Parts: sequence; structure tokens; C-alpha cells
Amino acid sequence: MDSTTSIEQFQEELQTWKYELSSIKQEIRHFESHLEDMAKEKLPISMLAEVEHFQNTFICQKEVIDKLRHDLPDSKHKVENIFHILRTTSDAAQHALAERMDTFRRIYEDIKQEFKQFRSYTTLQAAGL
Repeated sequence: MDSTTSIEQFQEELQTWKYELSSIKQEIRHFESHLEDMAKEKLPISMLAEVEHFQNTFICQKEVIDKLRHDLPDSKHKVENIFHILRTTSDAAQHALAERMDTFRRIYEDIKQEFKQFRSYTTLQAAGL
């Protein structure tokens, strides 16, 4: 957040982050459903280990989402307080929330791509290709 950011822009950014976190959490639930279906199939031990890896990874990602979501203020009063604190503190403190969101996005995108590749591979294996 730079010094020209208004409180309205800050509130809008917070709302965008909340929506994004909610959407990602829903997407993770969808992926977990696929993992449950995979776990029911007769998969080789190595693939079951991958299923477990992704189950654990998704649990961790949901925990990160919960922590991020907890740190995003809900009430107008809290938003205003944080906005004013961020405007009066160092540049590093001002960018902490945005950096956490960016880091989460990058890590999640990597995990999502890895999972999609794994899901494609298991689909091919199940089809005998």
C-alpha cells in the first residue's frame, strides 16, 4: 500500500483477497474430492503415497488460508485502524499483507499445477495408456 492509497482502495483490496481466499478454499475442496475418489481406486503404492502427499499439502494450504483470513480485518473500525497504522509505519510493514498474499498465490499455483499433472497421469494410468 503506498501513501496515495485511500481507505476505500484498501477496503476493496481486502475484499478482493477475502473472495480470492474463499474461492481457493472451495477449489481445494474440489481437489480433495478427486483425491478421495482416487484413494478408492486400486492404485499402486507409489500413487497412494502421492495421494497422501496431496492430502497433506491441501490441509496445510487450508491452514494458511485460515491464518491469512484471520489477519484480514472485517469490521470497518478494524479496517480503519489497520489502514492508519500501515500509513504511519515503515514500508516493510506496509507491504506485509500483500507479500503474504503474493507468496501464498505463488505457492498455491505451483501446488495446483503439480496436482493437475498428477491427476492427468493417474487418468492415463487408469486408462492403460
